[in-house]
Amino acid sequence: MTAIPPVLVLVLAGGRSDALRALGRIRTASALPYGGKYRVIDFTLSNCVHSGLNRIGILTQYAPLSLHGHIGIGRAWDLDRRDGGIRLLQPYVRQRETNWYRGTADALLQNRNVIEDAQARHILVLSGDLVYKMDYAELIRFHEEHDAALTLVTVTAPSDEPERYGYVHADRSGRVSGLEEKPKRAGGGAVSGAIYAFRAKELMDRLRRPGAGPDLVCDVIQPMIAEKTRVFAYPHRGYWRDIGTVESYYESNMDLVRPAPPLNLYDPDWLIYTPSEDRSPAVFGVEAAASQSLVSHGARVEGTVRRSVLFPGVHVGPGAVVEDSIVMHDTRIGSGARLRRAIVDKRVVIGAGALVGQAEGSAEDSRGAAAPGLCVIGKGSVIPASTRIGPDALIEIGVSERDFPGREIAAGSVVRPTGRLAAARGVNGGSG
Repeated sequence: MTAIPPVLVLVLAGGRSDALRALGRIRTASALPYGGKYRVIDFTLSNCVHSGLNRIGILTQYAPLSLHGHIGIGRAWDLDRRDGGIRLLQPYVRQRETNWYRGTADALLQNRNVIEDAQARHILVLSGDLVYKMDYAELIRFHEEHDAALTLVTVTAPSDEPERYGYVHADRSGRVSGLEEKPKRAGGGAVSGAIYAFRAKELMDRLRRPGAGPDLVCDVIQPMIAEKTRVFAYPHRGYWRDIGTVESYYESNMDLVRPAPPLNLYDPDWLIYTPSEDRSPAVFGVEAAASQSLVSHGARVEGTVRRSVLFPGVHVGPGAVVEDSIVMHDTRIGSGARLRRAIVDKRVVIGAGALVGQAEGSAEDSRGAAAPGLCVIGKGSVIPASTRIGPDALIEIGVSERDFPGREIAAGSVVRPTGRLAAARGVNGGSG
């Protein structure tokens, strides 16, 4: 591990992600369950610990209860300490105003007292919505060697959805000349990885400028580049995923069950830490079959599981088939039910004989067409027995059996809770 100067880490983990649909209604993307036992933010926090960084502030805002409950006092990451440790930084109400964070730069500015008290040489600003492994000590070393005011991490440009990323243009020395934010068309081979190392004084001076805008990229980083400040790109060659959409979240989880997973969760020198639940070991019944899957503790499998991720406490009933799916904590899948290309949130009940997602051997399969849309089942919903739910359907949070208009839910349909009791259950379904 490389020796590093005083660094304060600030993790942006408070944004709302409408692209996650029902998965993001009751939790921020950072708090999404991931990989059978983790939350997404576990990767950022574990990276900090492995990099020797232990002064961490987590900026939260939207639906923070799930994230706060998960992090607690930071014990799972050995961050429950007097010197340094972890702080949850939530906006608060003053006597005459409510200071909600207006954007990423404004969130940092509102916590300027935390930054000043830390007396750090560098500020590492991270997104809590990413899945990756990275030694930040190497990033800080690069940052210092280049005498940079800002070093931003770049990753290989994804092949689709260019409008979700910022394209970085740099010369051979790594000096950044442009950052094209969310273009309609791909703008090069490298995009910003939303990981920034700032010289602390430079960042604070810019945040305090009169009339400074609320957004970190548009109102701080892009002006720095335009003014020819020393901004450098640090390429990250390893695995990196932004899980801000249903599709990217699904694909990142499916990466874990490939024959050769691109993200290694089993490296003893770089473990991903997370609070662990006390549950019994997973159990497989006499006729159970599981292949190319992650099955967590407390799960009970009596049917078939293929290329899927099962979280703690999931029960797959006799004759049920779960394929190419993500099933979260304590969900019950009835006998003979079938799931394919589905994401099922916590504590869902899927009735016996129900079909969720694309049917195996369907017309889509035989034509070899592109994979159909994902079926998403919101937390705490109950799917009636023998119901057929088509691809790309959305069952919102807290839907009950009586909310279904029939036993055939067409592809692309949305089923919502009805009535006052159902609506309240959907909104206030506890932490995520």
